[in-house]
Parts: sequence; structure tokens; C-alpha cells
Amino acid sequence: MSQKDYYQILGVAKDADKNDIKRAFKRLAREYHPDVAEDKSSAEVKFGEINEAYSVLSDDEKRAYYDRYGHAPGANQGDPGGGGGFGGGFGGFGDLFESLFDLGGGGGRRQQSRPARGADYRMGIRLTLEEAFQGVNKEIELTSDVTCGRCEGRQTLEADGFVNCTTCHGTGQLHQQVRTPFGQLTQVVPCGGCQGRGRTLKKPCPECSGRGSVEKKRALQVKVPAGIDTGKLIRMPGEGAPGNLGGPSGDLYLAIEVEPHKAVERRGNDLFVKHSIFFTDAALGGQVEVEVLLEQKESLKIPPGTQNGTVFRFKGKGMPKLDRSSRGDLNVLVEVIVPTKLNAKQKKLLKEFGEAGSQEAEPASLFDKIKDALWGGH
Repeated sequence: MSQKDYYQILGVAKDADKNDIKRAFKRLAREYHPDVAEDKSSAEVKFGEINEAYSVLSDDEKRAYYDRYGHAPGANQGDPGGGGGFGGGFGGFGDLFESLFDLGGGGGRRQQSRPARGADYRMGIRLTLEEAFQGVNKEIELTSDVTCGRCEGRQTLEADGFVNCTTCHGTGQLHQQVRTPFGQLTQVVPCGGCQGRGRTLKKPCPECSGRGSVEKKRALQVKVPAGIDTGKLIRMPGEGAPGNLGGPSGDLYLAIEVEPHKAVERRGNDLFVKHSIFFTDAALGGQVEVEVLLEQKESLKIPPGTQNGTVFRFKGKGMPKLDRSSRGDLNVLVEVIVPTKLNAKQKKLLKEFGEAGSQEAEPASLFDKIKDALWGGH
């Protein structure tokens, strides 16, 4: 194998760059992969040659040695593929083919960290129904990381605070030789010494100890719009986690939860409230005041003969619709109060009313007397 021309095997010129070499390798690997080739035996041999050629030409040091001496350092003359059967640690051709194109082919390409946006924060905020009804400016407190004011998130104050990693020489990558049924593959993995950043911190900022952020308790003012409901999110730009190496901060999202009200039920943008009336008002009709939210009152006209459980609707008197000028409806459920204790006079009048039967004039007059007796004329 050492006498063969690696450039000829991959079909590239001797001055080809790494991108050309990588493209040629991928094209040939797809063509001669034993899973897809018709002649599997010859494909296995060709696949091994392609892999060996790529493992040499994709590595700067091996390529330089090959260009000078005509063979790769440590090349096995007797075993061109470098393989030892089909037990090379792969689950099969599928796993091999999948890992094949995860090769980093870029050789010494640097993978150093760059400024990156911080993560988003999320926290809950509870509101009363009154606050959701009218909107509110609310102060919230949270303890979280903020960008270090001294190094501005750069982790160091010195121009030479970072140095190239001595393990990967600043590339952020390491090359590993992996034995396969078709020879050795060069696999690129992140450097463990610098976690793939390519640099290590030597002179950390004294304020944040090189973190780029510090923990701080802070208070924020948030404007809650009228009509907001449980499950909605309010976004506060730039109030999330600090960015990496001076990158922008993430956002803070406030998850809204509106507490239940003791007297008013909310269903979307509609409000529902119960209001009790005397049974004489239900029979004769009348005018009542219904209290809703924030001491808001609505005048409700009760028509004669109103039944228990009747719902009266006030159009446009419900919750404000979020980001709109309109409102939902207010629904008033009437509950008729029937007295449980009666004195002798009240019982007599009710008995007379019952005996009046279906007569029209006399029962109405009688009911006025009952109303005076029961409620004092109110």
C-alpha cells in the first residue's frame, strides 16, 4: 500500500486542500461502501484503500511525511487496510457509515469559543383577578447570575488572559485512530483539556473568578397588561442568563397565574357572578345593584316573573381582551331567596295569596302586602 499513490486513490491533485480531500473521500466512500456496492468483496478492499489514503492526507503531519518519504509514518507494509477481521468494535456497517461522516476532516481547524448568547430564565408570577382586570405595574425580585461588571463577561481583564490549550494546540480537537473492518479511521473529538474551546484561562478576572458572571439579588419592574390570563408569558429582553465571553444576555419569561376570586368566576374574557334577590322581586320585578370587581356596580332590572337560575348578560362589561380595545361579557346569575322563617302575619298573607289562585288583580295587591310584611317594603 505504501507504494501506491494516495492522491491517485482519492482522485485529487497533490496541491489539493483539505476540503477537496474531504469531498473526494466522502464521494468515494459512498460509492464503495460494502452496504451499497454490488461486488462486496472488491468494495471492501477499495474501501480500505480509500480510508487509508484519507487518514494520511487529512493529517498535516502524516501528509508532510508522506510527501517527503513516499509512505506514511508507521505504515504496515503487509496489511494495507490495517484491519483485523470484522470485530473492530462497530455494531455493523450502518454504525460505521454513520460515524464515517462525522469525521472532522478539517485537520487543524480551530474551534475556539466565541461570544454566545446566554440562556433564557423563566419564573412564575401570581396576580389577583383585580390586577389582571385593570393591568398593573408590579415589582418582582429574583436572585440570578448577571454579567460581571468588571470584565464585562470576558472572564479576564488581561489581553493575554487566555492561552492556547497545550493538549490540542489551540484547535479544540483531537484526532483518534479507530480500527474498523476496513482499516483505521481518523476520528475527530473535542479536546478534553479545554472542552473543545481551544484555549484555557490563565489570568481570571478577580471579581468573578473567571466565570464572567456574578450572583446578584435584583428587583425588576414589570408592566402587566389588562386582560392577561393564566398561562400567558411576559418577555423581559436581556434579563436572562449572561452571555458567554461577552455575548448578549438571554431573556426572562414570566409565567402568569391568575388566582381564583371568591365571588367572580372568569371564563376566558367573560365574567360570571351570582346575585341574590328576594322572591317578591322575582315575582313583581324590581331594580338591583350588582357589585363586580374593583367596586364596579351594574344596575340590573329584574323583570316580573324572573325564575331562579336566570342569567342576565351585560355586553362588553367583562374582562378586557388582551391587546385589544374590546371586552368580554358580564353574566349575572340570579338566585331567588325564599324565606325559611315566617311569623303569623307573613304566613297569613302567603296563605291568602295561595288561595287567590289564578286571579290577576287581587293577587298582585296581595303580593304588595306580602312584600311589606316580609321585607319592610324594600
